[in-house]
Amino acid sequence: MNENTQTLDLRRYWRAMRRGWWLYVVALAVMMGLATYYALNKQDQYRIKGLVLIEDEKESGAGLRAMGGMAQMMRTFSIGGFSSDADNELSVLTSHDVHRRAVKALGLNRTYVKHTGLMTRRLMYKDSPVQLAAADEVFDTLMQPFRVRVHLHGGKADITVRRGRFTSVTWKTDGATLPCNVVTPAGNMQLLKTAHYNPSQDITLDVNIESNNALAAKLQKDVNIQTQSKKSDAIVLRLKDNRERGIDIINALVAAYNQKRSDRRNEKAQAEVDFVNNRLATLQQDLADVEGRVTRFKQSNNVNNPIVEAQGWLKQSAEAQAEAAAARGELTTYEMILSTLRSAGDNAMLPAFEGVKDASIMQYNELVAKRNTLSQSAQAGNAALEALDQQIKPLRESIIKRAEKNIDAARIKLNAIYTTAGRAQGKYSQMPGAEQQFYDLLRDRELKNDLYVFLLEKKESSLLKLNANTTPAFILDEAYSSAKPDSTKALIVFAIALLMALIAPTVLLLWLMRRNDRLEEPCDLPAPFEPHAIVVNDDNDWLDLATSVMSQPGTRSLLLADVTGRNTKTAFDHLSAVNKNANLKKINSIAQLQECDAQAPQEGVTIVSPDDWRTTTAGLRMLDAHSSRVLILLDSNSLKRSEFARFFGSLPPEKCIIGFVTD
Repeated sequence: MNENTQTLDLRRYWRAMRRGWWLYVVALAVMMGLATYYALNKQDQYRIKGLVLIEDEKESGAGLRAMGGMAQMMRTFSIGGFSSDADNELSVLTSHDVHRRAVKALGLNRTYVKHTGLMTRRLMYKDSPVQLAAADEVFDTLMQPFRVRVHLHGGKADITVRRGRFTSVTWKTDGATLPCNVVTPAGNMQLLKTAHYNPSQDITLDVNIESNNALAAKLQKDVNIQTQSKKSDAIVLRLKDNRERGIDIINALVAAYNQKRSDRRNEKAQAEVDFVNNRLATLQQDLADVEGRVTRFKQSNNVNNPIVEAQGWLKQSAEAQAEAAAARGELTTYEMILSTLRSAGDNAMLPAFEGVKDASIMQYNELVAKRNTLSQSAQAGNAALEALDQQIKPLRESIIKRAEKNIDAARIKLNAIYTTAGRAQGKYSQMPGAEQQFYDLLRDRELKNDLYVFLLEKKESSLLKLNANTTPAFILDEAYSSAKPDSTKALIVFAIALLMALIAPTVLLLWLMRRNDRLEEPCDLPAPFEPHAIVVNDDNDWLDLATSVMSQPGTRSLLLADVTGRNTKTAFDHLSAVNKNANLKKINSIAQLQECDAQAPQEGVTIVSPDDWRTTTAGLRMLDAHSSRVLILLDSNSLKRSEFARFFGSLPPEKCIIGFVTD
């Protein structure tokens, strides 16, 4: 380490503090007394706490599910209730606007403080005898705080208005009768009596006026608002204040938050109602248009329900096809009967056809069968044969005529059936296109009906929210205070007082030490000279000093710098006692000092004692560094440290011997 590096020596400081111990006792007594006075007279502050739960007011989906697919789809775009995100609600609760609302609600922009004694005050909350009244706009636009001091005595009031504690008076009046006008930097205000006013009382109070914004910012710092835990939607509010005032502040903050969120809810609900009303009016026109298009479609297509009618046309076409098949079978049957009767002989029998039940055909076949049987045994001209022929011939002609008529009728019927089947098939072929159009119209009408019902439900929901008295913050614990006042501030004051009791005397003693700066002990010397210092208290110490001086080898001349001015002879006596060859010379100039040094004998020691050590110290550095030494005699009141450094600081410390004379 560098030898020139100076280290901090605490011995001098410790000596100063040890000598001034009584200052520490006095300072401790004074500071503890002041702290005790403050603790006994300070206004009590309590720990105020409140707990609220942020409730989730999102709409239930049960009612929306009952309203159909449209409601389910629209639910995604609907405006919901409050969110249960505690972080977002915490941002609202800690916002400047919420605190400003609380300040305005409680009138915290005017603080009434009563003077109760020497440097003691008491907050007057709801029990002030006077009230300073002004419009709310004044406190919203106030740029600089100010103070109104009111002295009430004998039913009169002395009023002084200041911009600050130490600023000049801006307005003053004495002996005013309440109520009265007060001229303030913010304009004219009224000082009014309250229910606590007593004309006989004699009190002094200060009315501190600040803007709502400034008080809100201060309240934001004073009130600690945070979530109870990371997984909880509960928010806890903490404050240290006057018990009644603190409880009111916590409750006012919660009320302001609820009001702000309710205003937002009502704003959103009113916007919903307005939007829904406009949308319902438009939707009613759309529904009327859809109904008109459905009616026009039915009229233009001559259908009532294409779906049902398509099924009817399909059924009618199938029935027509079946009737046509039956008619074709009947026609074929009669054509075969007619063909048989015309192409076959008189004795041809008619075949039996299923579905043809004609008694004349059966009678004809029976007569032909008899004739054929009779003709096998009878001869031509047989009367029985002729009788049968007479019966068969008209019957045969009758069947032919009837068959011809049935054939014509069947052909007419078949043509009619074909016509009906063709019309039914044509109608049925037209049904898919009509059915698609009808489906589009029905779907459009159904969507608009669902939307109309949904909007009606939404309107009712919005009206319920608009007129509901529910609040998003459920108060779990209303604001309450601790049973005992908070002692933290008093403990801090006592700690500060104790610290000041240590610091103040220390600073004073160090200042006095610096100001005095006397060489009282070897430790006061500059560090290089301290090892060469000897404390001299009695003859033995003088002898030790002389021995230390004379024991240095090669010393031919010794400069005796008696700063005390009274110990030169004593020092010479002890020096000559140690060295018999020592001789004393008095000088009064630098030239004589140099002459003595040059004429110093090789043996023995020349002790040079200047008349005034100050006049010769300038030439000390000119002495022979090998054969000359310096003996400096000091006492507690002889020199200051700065003087020693100025006169002796340039000397080599190893050539100096310093004697501290204490007797």
